[in-house]
Amino acid sequence: MKTGRIFNIQKCSIRDGRGLRTSVFFKGCGLYCLWCSNPEGISFEPEITLNPQNCIACNGCMRNCPTGASRLDENGVPVYQRDQCTSCGRCADLCPTEARKLNGQDYTVEQLFKRIYQDRFYFQHSGGGVTFTGGEALMQPEFLLAISKKCREYGVNVAIETCDCGDYEKFAPCLDYIDFIYFDLKHMDSEQHQKWTGQRNERILENLRRISQHGNEIIVRTPVIPGINDSEENIRETARFILPLASVQKYELLAYHKLGINKYKLLGKPYLLEEIQEPTAEHMFHLVDVANEVLAPAGKKCFYNLNNDYDE
Repeated sequence: MKTGRIFNIQKCSIRDGRGLRTSVFFKGCGLYCLWCSNPEGISFEPEITLNPQNCIACNGCMRNCPTGASRLDENGVPVYQRDQCTSCGRCADLCPTEARKLNGQDYTVEQLFKRIYQDRFYFQHSGGGVTFTGGEALMQPEFLLAISKKCREYGVNVAIETCDCGDYEKFAPCLDYIDFIYFDLKHMDSEQHQKWTGQRNERILENLRRISQHGNEIIVRTPVIPGINDSEENIRETARFILPLASVQKYELLAYHKLGINKYKLLGKPYLLEEIQEPTAEHMFHLVDVANEVLAPAGKKCFYNLNNDYDE
């Protein structure tokens, strides 16, 4: 029986595609982008997040931890030693206030589809569907194929959000069951790409070329990170790269934000880009103009979508 590892299911999302969507977050990613707003999705392994503000010191976690990772400090306050934790999830199961949460649960195709299909009436009336995101959905290609087939069987529109640094041959069968794709291009300079994401970009660019030949509708996206990839040169080179790709008619710029910083604290990990400020709308629209100088003559369009309107 195929299972997939999921760390979140978000209902009635308006930010992950057309209409109202159920967003399913796959655990595990081949990149480690320093600005990632879902750090709990990077590792494939289950992880515990700890929010001390929600803790009521009931000590249930301490009494039921099989490894001693949960204990009391000298002031009688529960503390969590991550190096001793096996992420068994017992503490999260017993926590009455969700101060502890297990990120990463395994679903069968039937279990996950049941969660998705609960929202079919929203899909039907809004033109929405399901969006598989993450992490990186293509890192679990067998499960993605199985759940996408199930969605197609019942008429559920399927989108994916991907940075696609994986093996094309492994995920190519999924493309027949995916209606549209949001494809991230982080940086056109491979050395800079590796510096900020942990991987070079040659395979990513080649995967986009090959996917575009398959005929899926694709919107390319760039998360605009000030001082990292927000130069005119990088945006212009990205536009030039997608110009000959027939399946890519739109290029979206996404403004860097800091909404995920607290998640790093909950995971006990440092966030290394705290000094970076969010780009101004003026700068974003200027970069849109830079890209459209390349794209517009071919009838393609770059946009910065303040309202998350995916009929743009």
